[in-house]
Amino acid sequence: MARLDPIDGIPITFTLCFLTRDGQVLLLKRRRPPNQGLWNGVGGHVEPGETPLAACLREVREETGYRLKTARFAGILTWRGFEIPAGGLYLFTASAPAGPAALCDEGVLEWQAWPWLFTSPEVVSNLHHVGPYLLAEAEPRDYYFEYQSGQIVRHIIRPLPAALSAQAPNLKKFRES
Repeated sequence: MARLDPIDGIPITFTLCFLTRDGQVLLLKRRRPPNQGLWNGVGGHVEPGETPLAACLREVREETGYRLKTARFAGILTWRGFEIPAGGLYLFTASAPAGPAALCDEGVLEWQAWPWLFTSPEVVSNLHHVGPYLLAEAEPRDYYFEYQSGQIVRHIIRPLPAALSAQAPNLKKFRES
């Protein structure tokens, strides 16, 4: 499956995964823009011909060293007015395997308690809104954010668009061989 169609004209070309273990989440403090200096999940670009889940599993492996077999599709996050052009990402969660994460050239990886993700000013601000749904394993949703001067001025949490809901089973079923 190729990348899915844009949602509301916004291309969805990235993945973001939140690895959990014992009430904690593995976060990456980014060395480069966007979100430089802030904590976020791990992820990156969906490459041509790659499914969103395959991209997620590859990015997790590249950034943490963990080799996951699968991850849970948790929704999409889209934005307008941010420090990079309008865009979107596929959200995933997964249980982290035992052992420490590898060193990452994208930034510093650290385990943090779930509540910290929801409140810390050191975390990407939209995660205060999205994080509780993701870590509670809520049904996949569409999380939309508008920014002005680096601040969230509007956000909407809504059901997945019909076109994406129809594709969601494919997002959930993929397993790396």
